[in-house]
Amino acid sequence: MHLGVSIRALALATAGVFAAVACGPTTTTGNNQAPPDKQVLRVNIDTEPGTLDPTQQQWVYEAAVGRNVFEALTRPKGDLSDVEGAAASSWTISPDGLTWTFKIRSGEKYSDGTPVTASDFVTSYKRILDPTVAASYESFFEIIAGASGYAGVDAKNAAAVKTFVDGLGVSAPDANTFVIKLDHAAPWFKWVTSLWLAAPIKKSEVDAAGANFGAVTPDAAAKIHGNGAFVISELVPKDHITLSPNKQYRTQAVLQKVQLLYYTDANVEFAKFQNGELDITRGVPSPDVPTVLGDPKLSKQVLRGPTLLNWWVDFNTTKAPLNNTDLRLALSKSIDRDSYIKNVRKGIGTPSTYFIPNGERGYEPSDTQKFDCTAAKASLAKAKSAGVTDAQLATLHYMYSASSSRKVTAEFFQQQWQTCLGINVTVDAVESKTYARNLRTHNYSIGGVSGWQADYPDGQDWFDIFVTGSGNQFSGWSNKQYDDLVQKGDNAPKQADRDTAYSAAQKLLEQEAPVMFLYQDEKFLLIASKVKGYTKTALDDDWIGDVATPTSMYIAA
Repeated sequence: MHLGVSIRALALATAGVFAAVACGPTTTTGNNQAPPDKQVLRVNIDTEPGTLDPTQQQWVYEAAVGRNVFEALTRPKGDLSDVEGAAASSWTISPDGLTWTFKIRSGEKYSDGTPVTASDFVTSYKRILDPTVAASYESFFEIIAGASGYAGVDAKNAAAVKTFVDGLGVSAPDANTFVIKLDHAAPWFKWVTSLWLAAPIKKSEVDAAGANFGAVTPDAAAKIHGNGAFVISELVPKDHITLSPNKQYRTQAVLQKVQLLYYTDANVEFAKFQNGELDITRGVPSPDVPTVLGDPKLSKQVLRGPTLLNWWVDFNTTKAPLNNTDLRLALSKSIDRDSYIKNVRKGIGTPSTYFIPNGERGYEPSDTQKFDCTAAKASLAKAKSAGVTDAQLATLHYMYSASSSRKVTAEFFQQQWQTCLGINVTVDAVESKTYARNLRTHNYSIGGVSGWQADYPDGQDWFDIFVTGSGNQFSGWSNKQYDDLVQKGDNAPKQADRDTAYSAAQKLLEQEAPVMFLYQDEKFLLIASKVKGYTKTALDDDWIGDVATPTSMYIAA
């Protein structure tokens, strides 16, 4: 998932989970709960969602809403060892691994009281794979029978689109049975069924809203009805979204309000927390890390632990001069990541020149993009000998989503590129939604930082990001050899063969450098001591605990 970020791998090592508060995922009571009117949790998600349509969501600030307003067939267990039933009470897999049959939980309802049926999952899965919708996570679902031809469908040809969508291997033989047929066996597909965006949606609401389905407007509460633990009870544009318990949900949440706020400036966020106006931060401003660790009160509210999250800088490979691999490597090798972690991040995170994060199956240390100014200059010389000109280099701009903390990062890169390579890169601060739009439309030259946090534990979640045409990569990079290796890794029946293919793909990705790998993150944030009843997992985004324990969290008296 983009930060977006994601997870996948059947073997999750030590980075997987750390418990913030001892509790079971079904716990709904506490010994010292505050009264209902005090059960208000305030979380900063940084940016207003671009859509409330779960099938269209991509970023973590969107998942914070989608994951809690909607519920998929399955969900990750609290320890991420497997999936368990969510909207589906049970499922079976045919002996050949091709047919997955899910039974919809008895009594499953939307927040307006109407029943959830199997046909609603047919609607959502087809919407994800509808070429006219262009869902960012579409590639994750191409393993479904009939979906492999997605890229070849002309989205402007209504007849061709209908034929394609009607031919997809999803069906509802009765109201309680949802059947998915796969093109080939894939044990990791269970994790795809746990993605928040693969939730049921009401066809009547989609049809009524048309192209405006999921619009982030004040009347969204009356137009969006999900089957998750919460409902949208208030939406104030550019300010916040309030979630309240879904009275139709099988387990009632203790929290009576969850306010999802949009503080893009880390300093503002930090001040809000100190003033008691915020309960969970996204992080701590880097300059304030030593202060927080040394403060007797704040240090006790620090939540720190490993996460499967890697950050990188995007290069737009579709335009000169960044269509030159040697230039991209030169820019990548000229960044001193140790200095970045020490001086900018104040020790939070680990320098990273690798793709798969440490703690997930497939992690391999790499020196390909390691800081080496001499090697960077040599790569720049090769790029110039291949036709890259000083005039082109003078046009390079680094785009970032405007905030004081991101400005420091941008200026660090600018100084590093100037010092090592003599390239003066202009830095541009843009509004967060503009930043996301420019990345998607390749309207930039260098952009950052962005990255990926595991959606589920399997390498396919990571490697599919950079296949040709993926909606989750912004470099525009396309490499058939990489695509073929990833396809082999995704499809090989033996894990050892998958590992071999993915390893080769990772080395190729690091060498081609469509992105500059920067650092592997760790959770370092503040959570108010009154917030209890949650279990932290490596899949959590900004709302800590919402993957495993959204209904059991509570505010202590």
